[in-house]
Parts: sequence; C-alpha cells; structure tokens
Amino acid sequence: MSPLDLAARVAGALALVPCAILALECLAACLPRRRDRFAVVRVPRTVVLVPAHDEEDCLPAALRSIEPELGEDDRCVVVAHNCRDRTAMVARALGAEVLEARDAGTGGKPDALKAGLRHLDADPPEVVVIVDADCRVEPGAIRALATAAAESDGPVQGDYRFGPGSDDDFASLSSLALLVKNVVRPLGLTHLGLPCLLNGSGSAYPFTLLREAPHGDGSIAEDYQLAIDLARRGHATRFVPEARVHSALPERPGAAMGQRRRWEHGHLSLSFFTAPALILRGLATLEWNLFFLGIDLLVPPLAFLILGWGASAALAAAAFLGQGRPAALWITLAAGALLFGGVTCALLRFAGARALLFALRTTPAYVLAKLPLYLRFFGRRETRWRKTERASSPPPPASEEEAA
Repeated sequence: MSPLDLAARVAGALALVPCAILALECLAACLPRRRDRFAVVRVPRTVVLVPAHDEEDCLPAALRSIEPELGEDDRCVVVAHNCRDRTAMVARALGAEVLEARDAGTGGKPDALKAGLRHLDADPPEVVVIVDADCRVEPGAIRALATAAAESDGPVQGDYRFGPGSDDDFASLSSLALLVKNVVRPLGLTHLGLPCLLNGSGSAYPFTLLREAPHGDGSIAEDYQLAIDLARRGHATRFVPEARVHSALPERPGAAMGQRRRWEHGHLSLSFFTAPALILRGLATLEWNLFFLGIDLLVPPLAFLILGWGASAALAAAAFLGQGRPAALWITLAAGALLFGGVTCALLRFAGARALLFALRTTPAYVLAKLPLYLRFFGRRETRWRKTERASSPPPPASEEEAA
C-alpha cells in the first residue's frame, strides 16, 4: 500500500464516521415519534432567568412572550449584566424582577447566569428556565420545559430555532444549518433513546443541579460544555420538542461572523479534544450517556464536515487515478452518500422542498466562504467569550479589544 493510498483511506475513514453518525441522527428524526409516558407531576415553582447585556430593544418582545406563561408562584428575573443602556429600566417597566450585575466582563453569559443563581438563593425555585433576551417563547414552552425538568430531575433542552435575521443567502443557509443542529439531530437522538447536548436558550434545570454546576467553565461553547459537565455528574440532557423558542441571527455581517466563529471554534475544540475522551471514559466505566455524547460530538459543524469530505474525496480520486487503487474512493463515496442522504431527508422533512433546492444551490459558495474561519481555528483560534452585538447595541468602549 502506497503512502498516498494509505492517506486517502485514513482520510476517507475519518470522513465516514461523522457522516454516518449525522445520517443516523437525521434519518431517526424523520421517523414517527414515539409517545413518551411519564408520571403525572404538578407544575413546579419556576423562575425564568433572562441574562441580558445591552438588550433594551429586543427585551420587550421576550418578556411579553414569557409573561403569559408564568403561573401564580412563578417569577421572571432579568439579569442586566454590565449594561450600558436602559435594559434594567425597560425590564422593570414591563414588570420583571431585575438584578443589575457588574463584573470584569470577561466571562460573558455564564457569569450573568451565576449572578442570577446567587440572587435566587434567597428564595430558590424548584426549576430554572433560561431564555435569552433576544428570544421569544411559543405558548406552552415554559410549562413544558419546567415540567420535563422536574419529572426527569435533570437538564432539558427545547426546540431552539433561528430566523435568518437578514435577506442574504448566507444568513438563510445558516438558519437551515442551525435547524439541523438544534432541532433535527436532538430529535433523532430522542427517537433513538439517547441524550442530547444543550443548545442555549430554551433550557431548564432543577435549581439545585444548576446552582452547583460549573456553567461551561473553560469553553467558549459554554452550553455544550455544561451538558457534558452535567452528564459527567450523572444528569444527561433530554430534548423537549414541544417547547419551541425563536431567535434571529445578527443583522450585521461582522457580528454574524463573530458569532459563527465563537460557536464553531468552540464546537471544533470539543469535537477534536473532548469527544475522544468522553468515548474512552464511557467505554471504560460503562457510562453510556457519556459514550453517546462523545459520539454525537464527533460530528463537526456541517460546513466543516463538507470541506473535510471534499478533501478526502480529492485524495481518494488522486489515489484512484494515479495508482488505480479504488478502496479509498469507495469509502469516500459511501461517506458522501450518507452525508447527502441524511441532510436531504432532514431538510425535506423539516424545511420543505424549496429550502432543499435553495441549500443545494447556495451550499458550495457558503462552504468556501467559511474556509478562512476554519483555517483560523488552526492558527488564531477564538478562545474568549464575546457577546454578539445586535444592530441596536451601543458601540463598545474604546478600550475594548476589537475582534480581528
């Protein structure tokens, strides 16, 4: 076996594994849903915690969607974290309980959540539901999340969807990629009876469990890391498709790119470094929730997976055309069929034929446009949590380091 053929086979195998996992999750999501049977529980006393940083314009829509969902003993607490605008004033005017928190500003949303949880120590709820300030919850979402967290005595994640935020093709394709990541794949894992990852807004936890958690410390993909940390403590995350939460991608191109860089660099770090450790620990200790979380994390961001498959296909083609060795080519073709087939079924089922045709037309340019983002991961990787600036956010202070 020549070095080129060996390299092509290894690259094909490395592409085949995540493509197969992704295809299995997507296809499982398309199956009819099984009706879960849970014990009947009362609705727990709930606090909806809303971390907010300079969100005075989008916060009213969030609070107006939350307010009808609150029971007689429930509360909505807005954590106005290092705000330079009227976020706290707007929240109070809309009837929310407000905590104004200030710190060094280096920890981002996790620090806002810690401040909010410390505030709740004086009158702790049974369940905490986290909703970001730029989101809207659909009717019944808060109750579904709180009840599920109480019943399972563990973390739960709702159906968290993003609108494009702007009219350009890349924003629309990003929202479809997030649909696959945040909705399709967790639903597939649920149909397979497996745990999922936390995706951010629209999650719920027993208060004591969340209060004692490390809150994603050490990772800019703080929600994924929190799900891993809780699973290590024996509390795997469950998906609640009935609880739907909506948000929109940033309108500003620079802000949108910064958000994607933080999300995807954090995700890649976990795929490369954390997933293998979880798989090995799960096998060694027979903690199958950890094992399957590691398997799920082996799937990198979709655009990165497509680029990786393309590179493996180029190597396989070179080995076949140059040396007449077809083994790597067959491996790569199988990976491509799984990748294309799984995503096609998912988009047809959850977004429709028009969205699928749009994705087929725009994906090549979208993937190539993200190549610099992925190259930067191997050079100047994003390691610091940065808040995504919205169109209405005030400009940062002059002393704040600008994103490169």
